[in-house]
Amino acid sequence: MTITTARDTGTSRTPDDVGIRPRKIRFPFSSMKERFFYQDNALLSAFFAALSSTFPPGEAEFIASVRNYRGQIDDPRLQEQIRGFIGQEGHHSHQHKKANEILRGLGLDAVRLEKHLQRDIDRFLRRKRATPKFRLAMTVGMEHLTAIMAEFVLKNPQVLAPLDEPVRDLLYWHAVEEIEHKAVAFDVYMQTEGDRRYLRRILRLVTVLFSVRIACYMAALLWWAKRRPRWADIRGLWRFMFGAEGMISSIRQPYRDYFSHNFHPWDHDNRDLIEKWQNELRKDSETAA
Repeated sequence: MTITTARDTGTSRTPDDVGIRPRKIRFPFSSMKERFFYQDNALLSAFFAALSSTFPPGEAEFIASVRNYRGQIDDPRLQEQIRGFIGQEGHHSHQHKKANEILRGLGLDAVRLEKHLQRDIDRFLRRKRATPKFRLAMTVGMEHLTAIMAEFVLKNPQVLAPLDEPVRDLLYWHAVEEIEHKAVAFDVYMQTEGDRRYLRRILRLVTVLFSVRIACYMAALLWWAKRRPRWADIRGLWRFMFGAEGMISSIRQPYRDYFSHNFHPWDHDNRDLIEKWQNELRKDSETAA
């Protein structure tokens, strides 16, 4: 399949057989009982809790940044995908709020961090630097990071195997929908702004800000939980991130691809992972409002 750029054609480049629609799935988070739910590893448990804390406010900002440009999009197919993107991100936020409440009850106060990030976003939006272009470019960068992390966990299901089933299923579902809508913000940006050099510059900034925030949030969670990491925790985190099949090791090249001259998110054509989730990894049979 030959894919041309949205900037050249003015149309969406998401493959025709990829639907972007929210799936409202029920996850029984109340079955979670262990504070350090990832193999009793405090650092990895804090990592997943820190990630979850950022999703509700972060995804609300993603939605808002795309909505700023909605009136400038003439392509009806991309307009439909924007609606799907908003629906998917909105439901991700809803489910992670529920998960964060459970994490707080277990002693990892993801809700406190969620509120902290929302305050930071609110302060940022009052600054002159928070232009629509900057906000959308930040969203495009974050969507790239989440899409390549999503690809990693779906290609390597053993990574999430130690998690309680509700958390594992939440992350698989979230990953699939991140892949489905990974090009929406990018295509909106290219149809309206089209400045690739700016996108590359902002991805570098996004990467630093996101990494520092997650590290600080992990430290805060463990400080509040009064848990000092053990050497086993540190070794486990290092293997998870930097081992031969670790997350950072695996996403390095897909991350770099963003900086190529004609990059598009669907250059990484991983539709097979959507089918893999549907046929092998999906466990739910019910939906919820």
